[in-house]
Amino acid sequence: MDYKIIGHNCGAAVVDMVQVFFPNEKYKGLKEDDFSPRFFESRYESGLVSACFFIDLHIAGKVVIPWPDGDMALGVKLSIYELFKDTYKPPWGLLTGIRPAKISSGMLALGLSDINIISNMRDKFKVSAEKAELCLKIAGAERVILKKSKPGSYALYIGIPFCPSRCLYCSFTAYPIIKYAGLTALYVAAVKKELDYVAKLYAGQELESVYIGGGTPTSLDDECFSELLEYMSKIFEVCKLKEYTVEAGRPDTITEAKLDIMRKYGVSRISINPQSMNNKTLKKIGRAHSAEDFVRAYELARKKGFCHINIDLILGLPEEDEADVENTLKAAAILSPDEVTIHTLALKRASKLKEEFDETSLAEARQMEFFLSLSKYYMDNFSYRPYYMYRQKNSPGNFENVGYAKAGFGCLYNVQIMEERQSIIAVGAGAVSKFVNLETNRIERAFNVKNVDEYIARIKEMTDRKTVAYNKAIRREEDNNADN
Repeated sequence: MDYKIIGHNCGAAVVDMVQVFFPNEKYKGLKEDDFSPRFFESRYESGLVSACFFIDLHIAGKVVIPWPDGDMALGVKLSIYELFKDTYKPPWGLLTGIRPAKISSGMLALGLSDINIISNMRDKFKVSAEKAELCLKIAGAERVILKKSKPGSYALYIGIPFCPSRCLYCSFTAYPIIKYAGLTALYVAAVKKELDYVAKLYAGQELESVYIGGGTPTSLDDECFSELLEYMSKIFEVCKLKEYTVEAGRPDTITEAKLDIMRKYGVSRISINPQSMNNKTLKKIGRAHSAEDFVRAYELARKKGFCHINIDLILGLPEEDEADVENTLKAAAILSPDEVTIHTLALKRASKLKEEFDETSLAEARQMEFFLSLSKYYMDNFSYRPYYMYRQKNSPGNFENVGYAKAGFGCLYNVQIMEERQSIIAVGAGAVSKFVNLETNRIERAFNVKNVDEYIARIKEMTDRKTVAYNKAIRREEDNNADN
């Protein structure tokens, strides 16, 4: 879909909104005098926002709305929504950001009633009643979970960017473990240096949760994996953690030895992710395991005493139909995991799927909407309740990913990621730290390089970046206090 922007600089809002109605397309910006067989124009002029759709230089549709002031991006989105809503009415309306429940959380904090919150979501953002209610439910669940969190505490993320193979849809920092096996010991040594830095920086403050993700942390060999977890237990009081998660995502990397290591060093929560329970799909997306392998890994983890297990599922995987999705949901729910995270497939720029999507059959928005209603049906009937949510760009219909949990099993780390009420210090290649200053409502970020070799060679620079971000956050807090 080609697009043209005249009279404003809200290009990101235009693309975000257009892709809700025209998903899985390539988007190209045009200059004001350029034309193409099919393009969209967004214009602001004399207090009016217009959205116009051209086919063969003829106007196929046009909307003009008054917008004298206020949030220009919101006005631009509203004009696009009004133009295309008769062909498809997106359930999330004008909301294209990744944290829709955070809006409801903010209104709850202001003391608004449930009715007022839902009305605000529907009237201002054109969100459907169902999604507005979902936001409110999740905001309420998050408030309960956040009560477990101690003010001034922090969380730690450790990124292990290695995987047995790269999945078709994956855009994360991930490297094939076979190719990089010779670097894993050096990588763990570099991570330990970063962990030393974090332990000193936050000495005296409570480490509340740890999340080891990736990649696939359990793709490390037993020696490196054990070395990392043992080191964690030496420099942090892991026995006092409210939550200690390892993303043991690939069932083909889960062994009895790996599970024993995690139990030995206090890991309390693991995630085992089949993504689909259909073997034809697993083969197509590059997963080197079967549905049966997942069940064996899951049952072995239960046998080893893990009593908090999450599983991830993805809706809309290539060529899956309603029967395939229902088979996955039913098979997963019968196992009775403590959490189930339902993802909708997103077409990420860095994924193989993005490169190949012209040759791949993907779910359309209305089909994805049905998949989500089916997942809600199974979650409701197996006593799971939604507790956190986020969204990704480039997914058909701009739908949501929802974490469901049984009573008492919501993940604190996941909620803190979404609500951004706590500093989360991230170590490892590609990791992004967020230093949260609640006094000024500002967040400072520190980015680690993604390349493994660069990360190992530049570990001092990674800690220096954190020092800069940390000091900026502290100075802002001090400046704010001085002003008061």
